[in-house]
Amino acid sequence: MRILTVFFMLLVSISELKAGSWCKAVYNKDVSDGEINKQIKKCRNSDNFFLAIHSYYQNSGHLLNSFVAEYCDLRKQIITTNPRDGDPYFTVVCEFRRNNLRK
Repeated sequence: MRILTVFFMLLVSISELKAGSWCKAVYNKDVSDGEINKQIKKCRNSDNFFLAIHSYYQNSGHLLNSFVAEYCDLRKQIITTNPRDGDPYFTVVCEFRRNNLRK
């Protein structure tokens, strides 16, 4: 019985561990038009997504929200941060949505 309990606990803990590939996209002041979309298109085979948008852009908070809605799996946990002193980026970490970009 003890062996069965240990086996069950290992099975549950192993199934919760999910390694995956990460993709990073950074929308900086120096990025040209369309560059962010090129970066994100490279993410189509990734499992997880990190996006940083510089607060230089007036609409950076809204832009971050639109990227979350378009590229993140909204059923999973999404972590976002707002700019702080010394860190001028809006950021998001999420599971990449499986959509038509993934092949």
